[in-house]
Amino acid sequence: MRKKLCIGIAYDVKEDYSISAEGFLHCDFSMLFEIKMIKELLEERGHSVYLLGNYQKINKMLLDGEFPKIDIVMNTAEGILSRNREGWLPSLFEINNIPYSGSDAYALNLTLNKLHTKIIAEYLNIPTPSYCKIDCIDDIKIAVKSVKGPWILKPNYEGSSSGVMFVNSEEELKQTFQKLSAEYQQPLLCETYIEGREFTVALLYDGKNTKTLGTVEIIRKGESQIGIFSAEDKYSDTCTKIPAVLPGKIIEDMQESAQKLHQFLGCKDYSRTDYRVDMNGQYYFLEITPLPNVDYESGFAKCCEYSKYNLGKVLEEILYNALKRYKNGQDR
Repeated sequence: MRKKLCIGIAYDVKEDYSISAEGFLHCDFSMLFEIKMIKELLEERGHSVYLLGNYQKINKMLLDGEFPKIDIVMNTAEGILSRNREGWLPSLFEINNIPYSGSDAYALNLTLNKLHTKIIAEYLNIPTPSYCKIDCIDDIKIAVKSVKGPWILKPNYEGSSSGVMFVNSEEELKQTFQKLSAEYQQPLLCETYIEGREFTVALLYDGKNTKTLGTVEIIRKGESQIGIFSAEDKYSDTCTKIPAVLPGKIIEDMQESAQKLHQFLGCKDYSRTDYRVDMNGQYYFLEITPLPNVDYESGFAKCCEYSKYNLGKVLEEILYNALKRYKNGQDR
């Protein structure tokens, strides 16, 4: 029988940074109900769970010698402001030899960079929409010439569809660039818009043991497909997830490419990969998230639900898988 664990959960919530719960600023942060849900699911499986909080709280605990005696940290923390923010806590845990779940700082920071991840996807022969990076207003003309419109414009270092905008003309591209660059203060990624359907694939474990948990389609309620999946859609009641209905070969190819990218990037324990499928059945990689939300309505949880995987059991497997790596010295 497996040992029952003493688990600490690391997380960011808006309340810790005096950010209003209204609106979609820092919407990739966890909600308290999600953290409590994770805690309850793990406690139902017989584990003891502590809520540790964010980087500042955990760093203070370590400095003051008050960090609790635990077996492992379940890391869900996103960090704030820096493009390296997702790697803060994994680095802190490694420095202090504290086992934690999920990908390391390198994989988290790399996948947060949408441009670099797409370059790697191309290297692996995974189809992705044509794209270019826009740093300044002068790059707009280059984008219009090199990337077929209409376009999707998005901040390069954000998650949870933050700032994702559909753009239909050169003038609109300029206006949207000015809006997003002022708001996010970072380079923007310009992609060809893929008209079609949106899917997500959930994975568990890592390396040669990586397995697919399932694939779901994201649809707008009352419609057969979704235009763009924005932050507003993710955190409102406008969309839902349903079991993926596609020719088996397309689902198989998406799952295979998700595993290939997960393994090549060195992602650990779990991840979620998002795709668009056009009217001709061609799939396109959008992004990979090695730190996905796991609340009941998330794409990750829905992949588990529709494939008959118990979510609490999956969360437990994530932790045991991470501990196995530490025991074998693979994370040192």
